[in-house]
Amino acid sequence: MSATTRAHLYLLLYAVLISSSFPLANYLGQSYPPLLTTLLRYLLAALGFIVLLAVRGQLRPISCSDFGRYLLISAPMVGYFLLMFVAGSSSSAVAMSALSTSIALFSLLFAWLGWRQPMAPRRLLMLLLGVAGALWIISGGNPLALGQQSWPIGNSVFVLACALMGLNPLVIRHWHRGEPMLQLTAWSIIAGTLLLAIGTLLWQPPLSWPDHNQWLAIGYLATISTMVTFFLFQSASLVVGGSSANAYGLLAPALVFIINGVIGIGWPQWQQAIGLIPILLTLIWLLRDDQNAG
Repeated sequence: MSATTRAHLYLLLYAVLISSSFPLANYLGQSYPPLLTTLLRYLLAALGFIVLLAVRGQLRPISCSDFGRYLLISAPMVGYFLLMFVAGSSSSAVAMSALSTSIALFSLLFAWLGWRQPMAPRRLLMLLLGVAGALWIISGGNPLALGQQSWPIGNSVFVLACALMGLNPLVIRHWHRGEPMLQLTAWSIIAGTLLLAIGTLLWQPPLSWPDHNQWLAIGYLATISTMVTFFLFQSASLVVGGSSANAYGLLAPALVFIINGVIGIGWPQWQQAIGLIPILLTLIWLLRDDQNAG
C-alpha cells in the first residue's frame, strides 16, 4: 500500500471519528451543561497529551510568552466546542454536520478579509456549492421551509461556532513558531483547559457529576475525537497536504446519515439525501484541484 493510499484511508477514518462527535454533541447538549462538558473533555485530553509528551521525553516547561501564544491559539477551538454543545440542545446532529461544511468557506473569507490572502473564485464557487447542499439537507429537501420556523436557535449558534473554527487554521499559522505540531496541540489544549476553568469559575454553571453514559461520551470525545484524530490528521496531511486533508470534513453529513441509520435513529428521506450530491461534488472538486495544483 502506497503512502498516499494509506493517507487517504487515515483521512476516511478521521472523517468517521469526527462525524461521530455530532450525535454525541446532540446528546450531551440536551443532558449536561455545555461549559462543564467542554471543560471535562479538554481536561481529559490535556492529561492524555501530558502523558504522551512525558513518554516521548518532550514534556518541559515553556515561557510565559509561549503560554500566552497558546492561549490565543486555543481560543477559537475552545469557542467552537463550547458552542457546539450549546447548539446541541436544539440543533440536530444532521444539521450540525451539514453546517460544518461551511468551516472551509469561513476560513477562506477570513483569510481574504483579515490576512489579505488572494481568494480564488474557483475555490469560492466550490465551497458555496457545498454550503448550498448543506442548506438543502437542513431543510429536508425544501429550502423554502428554512424561513418557516424550521431553523432552531441551535443552528444559528453552530454557524457562529463554524466561523470560529474557520479562524482556527489562520490563527495557528499566525502564531506558530516552528515547534512540533504535537507540542503545539498539547499546549493549546492545556491552555484551553485553563480558559474553560476560568469560565467555569466566572459563570458558575450548576455543578453535577456526569452519569455513566455521559462519562462515556465525554471520554470518547476526549480520546478518540481529539487525540486519535490528531494523529490521523497530522500523519495524513504531511502526505496529501493540509487543504486536501481538511476537505474530508465535507463527508460529515453523509457519515452522520449512516451513523444515525446504524444506531436506529433513522435513515434520511431521499429528498433530503439529494443534498449530499453537491457536497460530495465539492469534495471531489477540491481534491482534484489540490492534486492539480501540487
